[in-house]
Amino acid sequence: MNRNKTKNLLATVSILVLSASSAFAEMRDWTSKDGKKLQAEFVGTSGAGNSALVKLKLANGNVVNYPVSKLSELDRVFVKSSLPTDPAALAAEIDKLVLNKLKESYYGLRKDLADLASDTELTNAEKIKRKGEIEREMEMCIPNEMTNDEQFMRRIYLDVAGRIPTYAEAARFLDSRDRNKRAALIDELLETDAFAMRMYNFYSDLLRVREGVEMMGNGDLKVDPYIEWIKQSVKDDKPFDQMVRDMLTAEGHIWDNPATGYILSDSGMRLCNVSNTFTIFLGTEITCAQCHDHPFEQVKQIDFYRMASFMGTTETRAGRGGMMMMNGSNDREELARMSKVLMDAGKLRMNETTDRVIQDIMRSRRSMVNETGSQKVALPHDYKYDNGEPYQKVKPAAYFGDTVNLEKHETPRAAFAEWLTSPGNPRFTVNIVNRLWKLAFGLGQIEPVYNIPGHLDGQAQNYELLTFLESMMQDMDFSVKDFLRVVYNSNTYQRESETLTPTLTQVDNGTYHFPGPVLRRMTAEQLWDSMVTLTTDNPEGMVRRGWEDYRELMHTDTTKLTTLAQIEAYRSKFRTIGRGLSDGETMMMERNAGRIGGEKMVRASEMEQPQRAGHFLRMFGQSDKNLIENQFTSGSSPQVMALLNGSITNKVLTDPEAYLIKEIIYGDGRKGDKVDKIFLSVLGRMPTSDEARRASSGMRPKKDRDMSDRDRQAMEVAAIGDVIWALVNTREFLFVQ
Repeated sequence: MNRNKTKNLLATVSILVLSASSAFAEMRDWTSKDGKKLQAEFVGTSGAGNSALVKLKLANGNVVNYPVSKLSELDRVFVKSSLPTDPAALAAEIDKLVLNKLKESYYGLRKDLADLASDTELTNAEKIKRKGEIEREMEMCIPNEMTNDEQFMRRIYLDVAGRIPTYAEAARFLDSRDRNKRAALIDELLETDAFAMRMYNFYSDLLRVREGVEMMGNGDLKVDPYIEWIKQSVKDDKPFDQMVRDMLTAEGHIWDNPATGYILSDSGMRLCNVSNTFTIFLGTEITCAQCHDHPFEQVKQIDFYRMASFMGTTETRAGRGGMMMMNGSNDREELARMSKVLMDAGKLRMNETTDRVIQDIMRSRRSMVNETGSQKVALPHDYKYDNGEPYQKVKPAAYFGDTVNLEKHETPRAAFAEWLTSPGNPRFTVNIVNRLWKLAFGLGQIEPVYNIPGHLDGQAQNYELLTFLESMMQDMDFSVKDFLRVVYNSNTYQRESETLTPTLTQVDNGTYHFPGPVLRRMTAEQLWDSMVTLTTDNPEGMVRRGWEDYRELMHTDTTKLTTLAQIEAYRSKFRTIGRGLSDGETMMMERNAGRIGGEKMVRASEMEQPQRAGHFLRMFGQSDKNLIENQFTSGSSPQVMALLNGSITNKVLTDPEAYLIKEIIYGDGRKGDKVDKIFLSVLGRMPTSDEARRASSGMRPKKDRDMSDRDRQAMEVAAIGDVIWALVNTREFLFVQ
């Protein structure tokens, strides 16, 4: 056991005390939750969250500390404005709760180790095995050392911006002498387009955002409005609970109200949508209850159908009225008319009488979220329990949390949205803070994240910490930016990664207590976007756009499209929506936009959702967007071959037009400076003396005296590319340390 790490744990716990907040003093009556009263002067507060204390000065001059959580609601409101809200104070509370848990677990394990010798129920072999397990867990109860600036910089860029830093970004941060430069960098990155792209990847995996929108991506709808709405919500820091309510209550067409994309994702599949909603927003898996009483959760089959009934009046297809266009013309008639113009001009395939593209457009008009007022959910034909009958319609009701009063809401769906996001729902806030904690640390407080138990005490890895995070998120009015700002400012996050992998037993029992974030491989999107950073001068410069074009197209009065040219332009515009990349003020529709070495090198969030099977992104674990959180970071032989022999590492990164190659070839500085630039760009750190020597040697290709300048440059490019290739193929590059 590392004695220095042990001393570090004890010392840190003993000195971690938050200073009291200053506030005006006054004598007033204070009331506890149980009605007891006390007259005292308000001196200030200490701590934060659930462990916050209010300092009260009695008439005799004595100062007592009283838990804020035990005060009456009126007094808690009075004190709340004086509690610390700055990220540093809240981050310090996270650190205290984590360190206390580590200390508690460490001494508990030490006692288990001491008692092991006298355990008569274990064999000697079992004792030896258990001794090793205990010692390993004790080692993981010692907080890791703090990251150096290079380690922190690379990690925070990957976690917040979703990519490695550019050379200029890395040099600027490392050269800064600002004592608060870490906090400043966190603030800066949270306001960038890169953060919106990173969080879009998180949400798209969770919400299953895909081309075609509908389940399995088989619909005719364009996904662009939904994508842009999610990214704009991140940029605006829309409160997460409001974002969820918008998705659950949205009505209309996706091009007019993009939040409808969530309901449309499960078009025609009400029961699946309810099940998915519970998994995504409540961390609760209730799919089993669709067919029978749940074997592990306290949810019966009738509870599932009562929950599904909240969506029973919602349709995702328009009725006959949905076939009518704005000017009163009929979609079918317009489809037939425009198809005939194309057929007469010989623009349709042999034996075709209907144009497929225009048919897709017209069919899209029928996809819309609307309320019918008619309840369509009933118990299944084979319902066998004595609390209902087959085909019986049930009234919407929640099986936990607050009772729902349907009369207060215009639709059952609106009532469901309010119930799901209300403070009285015991799982909504816990679910999102648990998922965001996993985003930062690689492991949730509760695992798996989709199976939050009914009672957190004894189930959560650190109950006090989880409840603190829950109250913090609520106090922040569900600002994801502010929540992550606090987490990223904590020492717990800024410690070196834990290289000992938590065992399945630790994960199941919740006994991994975060001496540092879990060492983990980049996600497919982080890896791809880091490749984009190495090959383009502005990784966020190319942005997918399509919403405005889509809305304009779907509001077109087609009766005015009478000529062949007009109709062909109409169908052509539909086909290009979603393929456009906006570069500043210019719409880049060309096939070669953003291409390096034959590949379109733009951020993963701006590409087809998801990429085709076999693409680099899919190979390294991008979700197929059919199942919730279906990405993976495990390794495979195809991944190894892609890095060693694939076009991205052997053709794109080493292309003469790749940004880093051009920076090294044409940039200022000696050969040693160029080596530094390569290492800082790829690994986020400077090379050791041995690494610098080897890299410099590799960048000295043998040149024939009679070579042309073009051939000499080609050899130099190849030599520099070899060094970049070697670094990209290291584990150091692939992992978030």
